[in-house]
Amino acid sequence: MNDPGLDEPIQETSKDVEQDRKDELEFQKEDEQAFLNPSRWWFASTAFPLLAGTFGPMASAFSVCALSENWRVIVPHGPGGNEAHGIDVKDPGCSGRILQLLGSISLLKFQLAHG
Repeated sequence: MNDPGLDEPIQETSKDVEQDRKDELEFQKEDEQAFLNPSRWWFASTAFPLLAGTFGPMASAFSVCALSENWRVIVPHGPGGNEAHGIDVKDPGCSGRILQLLGSISLLKFQLAHG
């Protein structure tokens, strides 16, 4: 159906159109990456430190709460023996709290020194 002598120009034009499509897709991918990179950098440089700054003090607050509760339990043997029916074991008094306080003070000194 093609006119004689036009096969080569049609094939060249077809290759050019296909190459233009590939170039356009590559450009779209690069453009998408250029669009996403600033938001990724914002997330890495702002959101993560904000989350760490939020949950760090919360963890410290939970450790203070943990000091006021008894965490050790003797679980009875036999059927139905679980923590709900266990016997609470008292903490060793103030010595553990004093050690934790001293550890917190040394950490505070370290943070102030390297502030």
